[in-house]
Amino acid sequence: MIFWQLLLAGSAVLLVYHFLVYPAVVMAAARRARRGGGAATELTIRPDGARSSSWPTVSFVIAAYNEQRVIARKLDNTLALDYPRERLEILVAADGSTDATVAIASRYADRGVRVLHEPERRGKSAALNRAVAACRGEIVVLSDANNDFAADALRALVRHFADPRVGGVCGRKTIRRCDDREASRGDGLYWRYESAIKVAESALGVVTTADGEICAIRRAAWRPIPPEVVNDDAELTFALVRAGLRLVYEPAAVSIEPASRTLEDDYRVKVRMIAGGFQTVALHWRELLPPRTRFAWMFLSHKLLRWCVPLLLVALAASSVALARTPIGAASLAGQTLLYGLALLGWVGRQRGELPCWKYVPMYFALMNFAALVGLRRFLGGERIQTLWQKAAR
Repeated sequence: MIFWQLLLAGSAVLLVYHFLVYPAVVMAAARRARRGGGAATELTIRPDGARSSSWPTVSFVIAAYNEQRVIARKLDNTLALDYPRERLEILVAADGSTDATVAIASRYADRGVRVLHEPERRGKSAALNRAVAACRGEIVVLSDANNDFAADALRALVRHFADPRVGGVCGRKTIRRCDDREASRGDGLYWRYESAIKVAESALGVVTTADGEICAIRRAAWRPIPPEVVNDDAELTFALVRAGLRLVYEPAAVSIEPASRTLEDDYRVKVRMIAGGFQTVALHWRELLPPRTRFAWMFLSHKLLRWCVPLLLVALAASSVALARTPIGAASLAGQTLLYGLALLGWVGRQRGELPCWKYVPMYFALMNFAALVGLRRFLGGERIQTLWQKAAR
């Protein structure tokens, strides 16, 4: 009985800590830091917007494996960014592409776009390493082919590098609401929640993971990403932390992208991402355990606990069943039955039109945590995490 009581209490406390207490603590601490003038993102040095020469040179790298449907739009968007054109070079990393991506991107050569293409597909990390080695700019900006940058996003990112302590800046990923894409509501909610936490973390001088879809790095601080690494953005984050450089979150630098077309696509993305997250922990556990630094504590609280939520949910369910004859066990079991019942109703009814929020949120929460559980099983089972994978349909 005591074991089950401890298991129920422990899992419940960790869930509440991750979803409510940790965000509340970092947001309160960030507010105090701003009031005290200690917000880490405040800069006293900024480039002079009136003089093009005051802005650093930028190499804009677009990762584009078989992106024929979106690459032209992406290049048009990049060429239209509000940044001195003579200080911006654009590279398309299209290694392994077998469709028309290279041909379409090559049409922009007269506008200064360089296309890098090798027939062999070796994964995104290898393509990024090769592209960055070819860059000439002081700052490297990483982007995917399926997102659009706001016109002023590049300036918002780059201005932070006037501070020599800053090694990287990531922007705010947003999801374009599309009625024909099932995952857009869930992904949109998730990224708004993530953005609020990252704003607070950045004010405290720590961002737990960059967003590879919109991320700027000092070229001098770039370290080649091991080719077996799945989550390249997490690897870049740890490299900056080891170098003693700050990673800043800039919510004014906005990227917009569509969600996965189907929940099944979103599910596959999450499985791979979370398996890659545990790979990151395995590679860097000495920097995280025990949590001696602020970064380690925040990474464990924000990221590792997020990936472990499915285990906590299983523990909560098992202990609630074991304690079903006690008031607390019965109440916990009833709450979970309601949650998963609504999730099931949402899943069954998803093909009949847009779900109300009270069905969609439980369904999305349950599906993404099931994906996390599968990702964890793949990692613990010793399955090789594929750096080459079938991406979601555009």
